[in-house]
Amino acid sequence: MNEKLLHFIWKFRLFDTKDLFTTNGETIDLVQTGVHNIHAGPDFQNAKIRIGKTLWAGNVEIHINSGDWFLHKHERDAAYNNVILHVVYEAKDRMALRSNGEEIPTLELKNRIHPSVLYRYEELEKRKSWIPCAKFLHEADEFSVSNFLERLLIERLEAKVEQIKELLNESRNDWEQVMFQMIAGYLGAGINKEPFQLLAKNLRVNVWAKHIHEPLQIEAMVFGTAGMLDEDFDDEYPKQLRKEFLYLKRLHQLQPLEKKVWKFLRLRPSNFPTVRLAQLSALMCFDSKMFSRILEAKNVKAIHRLFDVDVSEYWQNHYRFDKPTKKVNSHLGTSMKNTLLINAVAPVLFAYGKYKDKEEYCDRAFALLQNCEAESNSIITGWKKLNQTPSSAAKSQALLQLKNEYCDKFRCVDCAIGSKILK
Repeated sequence: MNEKLLHFIWKFRLFDTKDLFTTNGETIDLVQTGVHNIHAGPDFQNAKIRIGKTLWAGNVEIHINSGDWFLHKHERDAAYNNVILHVVYEAKDRMALRSNGEEIPTLELKNRIHPSVLYRYEELEKRKSWIPCAKFLHEADEFSVSNFLERLLIERLEAKVEQIKELLNESRNDWEQVMFQMIAGYLGAGINKEPFQLLAKNLRVNVWAKHIHEPLQIEAMVFGTAGMLDEDFDDEYPKQLRKEFLYLKRLHQLQPLEKKVWKFLRLRPSNFPTVRLAQLSALMCFDSKMFSRILEAKNVKAIHRLFDVDVSEYWQNHYRFDKPTKKVNSHLGTSMKNTLLINAVAPVLFAYGKYKDKEEYCDRAFALLQNCEAESNSIITGWKKLNQTPSSAAKSQALLQLKNEYCDKFRCVDCAIGSKILK
């Protein structure tokens, strides 16, 4: 037993409500159990409960044991003086007191909770399967699942809005810089996300935009700031990049990263950071107003076209400096374009809609996700095995949120699907 489960049981009245009595023998009639309070203070507010012949309006506090009232020092806190009922799993200690010494009526639930609720919660808690409710998931109706997944998509986007707000503050409300940093971060393909974010933070759009018509200078800024030009090369091209960077570094006070931050191990050559940096350079040469173009784009195809760029000739037959190979496909593939749309474009559009209080941009973010292919990763594969196959990126994003923020953290009582199963 834990307090979160007790909150759930009280909220949905998953206990025998007939012939309720306080520990002192007074009758209890639950008119309203109250509104669940997730902030500081009593657990349920605005409850209405008849105790004896008196109808009380106030708050309800819930504990495992009655003595927890004193363990949490509520008897010294005036915020708990308006508690009208102390609900506990087991009443084995003294009665709760207000700060003036008045006793608060107590209700014990120990022998009143429906056994099926405890059994199912215990089964969920065992968590032997990929998600706690795998054994019962088929019992959740399609409408409840679909409705909760819609809420989870909004929750996931709202969480990314907080990250975007930080970038916006750092850039002094420069949305082009924010979009550039978000796109760069997700070009990092997982293990190189952080160095890509640091690189984009060091490369200000209003600085490199001045060199947009000079691909050699753009590439010099990117690879130089990435810390990849501080060595002796055999090929002429990286020698030219190094020469250009020495000039640009002084001109713009660029601060190179350490080369060791970049990871190559266990990556396919097409995902090497050098290839991704070349692709980032190509995007920069294509347009310094990427955010403005995205605001104008109406659908997934239009977004994809913004990422149709060609890397410089050198990177069409190289994965790394001084190591030529056969001709490679260095274009951004559909999967990466979708990754950028899902994780950078849609969240920034959604955040912009919130920031400007313009619902049409939030709606466009949803539309992009609903019309974009679902992601393919180990988590989505796990959901497919449970007959939850996402039809779009909107659903796959919601399923990722469900697994990462609810299933893995055992937040079954906070989950609409878990609640259905428990009830």
